[in-house]
Amino acid sequence: MPRVKLLTSKEDVAPADHALFDELAALRGRLSGPASVVFHSPALSKPWNDQSEFLHREASIEPKYAELAVVAGAREKDCRYIFSAHSKAARKGGTSEAALTAARDNASLDGLDPKEAAVIAYVRQLMRNNRVDQPTFDAMLSAHGPQKLVELTGFMSRYAALAGVLNAFEVPAGPDADPLPIPMPNAAPRGRVAPPRATPRVPQLTQRDQVAEDKRAFFDSVASSRGTVRGPYSLLMHSPKWALLVSEVSRYLRKRSLLNNTPDCELCTIAVAREKDCPYVWAAHVPAARKAGASEQAIAAIRDRKDLAGLKQEEADIIDYTRQLSRTHHITQPLFDRLQKRHGTPWLVELTALIGHYGMITAQINAFELAPKPDAEQLPL
Repeated sequence: MPRVKLLTSKEDVAPADHALFDELAALRGRLSGPASVVFHSPALSKPWNDQSEFLHREASIEPKYAELAVVAGAREKDCRYIFSAHSKAARKGGTSEAALTAARDNASLDGLDPKEAAVIAYVRQLMRNNRVDQPTFDAMLSAHGPQKLVELTGFMSRYAALAGVLNAFEVPAGPDADPLPIPMPNAAPRGRVAPPRATPRVPQLTQRDQVAEDKRAFFDSVASSRGTVRGPYSLLMHSPKWALLVSEVSRYLRKRSLLNNTPDCELCTIAVAREKDCPYVWAAHVPAARKAGASEQAIAAIRDRKDLAGLKQEEADIIDYTRQLSRTHHITQPLFDRLQKRHGTPWLVELTALIGHYGMITAQINAFELAPKPDAEQLPL
């Protein structure tokens, strides 16, 4: 049973939200799965959904590779719902049955088509180790180029964010879902996490004239919203519309959400940075966490992966929720109940989305190796 009511009918939502519900339901013929959870926060639903619409309707990466990345990511997140839905889409797009079986069973990639093997290896490394080794990255960049690789990383990390929603709120797969062994077979210890290179693996696009003329409106919108195009957006700008859509979700979560103007937002963000071993996001957000009122004890507990005993319950719960979703892909019932009672379902949806959003940001940063400034506050690796 799902942990919250799934909003699948217009009658489930407030009259003020009927038009938005109809708009989103019309895109796929219905509202279901993660969308039926996220609609508990109607204002988030539109920019959140726009990302999926772009990836499936406008992204340049071939479906056989995009869907394989989604399936491989679902395997890493133990998400039956996404695995089943996108295994079918992958077959339709041309992904081989051998690649789908290898992804499902966490099996050897020997004998697979080299491009399919490279996609699975890329997803496994990035989601398990928060890094991609140079041979795997080089194979992917050579096969797909910067724009397609940004978008493929977007597919993988976007559906990891959706898996977080489905897993946290316990939305079950259908009765005819493809089987997915849980826990994952053949699990291996994490690999070594190295500091990012001094120079990113692809050029940073920070100036308007670096973008194709017909895409400059997207650049202008991101620059207007953020004041400049830098950091992860200089990487995302290899797919300019995708960069804008990521920026729109970020603007909602950071400026308009129920977590806005509270320590919770920044505490969650730096907890994701720690779980994803991302020095750039850590350096960018730990000053903001202090400014928002996060305690030094909580910051140190996140940074050093310490036990949460002794922290204020509110801070400990935010960190624990982020850790559980990142490490076990599940939230224990007492923690879920405590946060839902304290803050309500829309807040909890937005917290889960925030974790997924910064999972997407860190995936791009970690894959393309964007380092913080040398004098920034360091994250031990």
